[in-house]
Amino acid sequence: MTSTDRGPRDAPRHYTDAEMHNPDVAHEEADIDIRAVLSFAGGLTVVVLVSATLMWGMFQMLEAQAAKNDPQLSPLALPAGQEPPAPRLLKNEQENLLKFRMEERKKLEGYGWVDEKAGIARVPIDEAKKLIVQRGLPVRASGAVEDPRTGTHAAAYGGPSSGRTLPK
Repeated sequence: MTSTDRGPRDAPRHYTDAEMHNPDVAHEEADIDIRAVLSFAGGLTVVVLVSATLMWGMFQMLEAQAAKNDPQLSPLALPAGQEPPAPRLLKNEQENLLKFRMEERKKLEGYGWVDEKAGIARVPIDEAKKLIVQRGLPVRASGAVEDPRTGTHAAAYGGPSSGRTLPK
């Protein structure tokens, strides 16, 4: 058995140059034409610059035409840069909402006076919960009814009563 008769699992088979040559398969022998590539790139650049210049000129012409056709402003209109009197629309709603929430949080989590003359103060929520647990909620004295007509015993006048009654 010779080296050319070996199977695919044996040592590699050596082919001759005549066996390796295929006249139908070939590759490009010449390099690319650099002059043609650069000419195309240059032409494309010129076309893009001319188009951009024409578009800029067209927009300038359209802006001038639109400014000429704008209606005359009312003499009562505010001058440019001057704001209308209050109340105005919000310009930054997120900032306004954040500011509002911070003010509300200060009220809920801090001490302050609601009515100093009447002695009504504001305490933080957590502190108020502790005070309610310690002192309890105020309740009416049980069984002490000053007026027997207090409550809903008479028919309501003027609208649907939903079964309610009012004192007469």
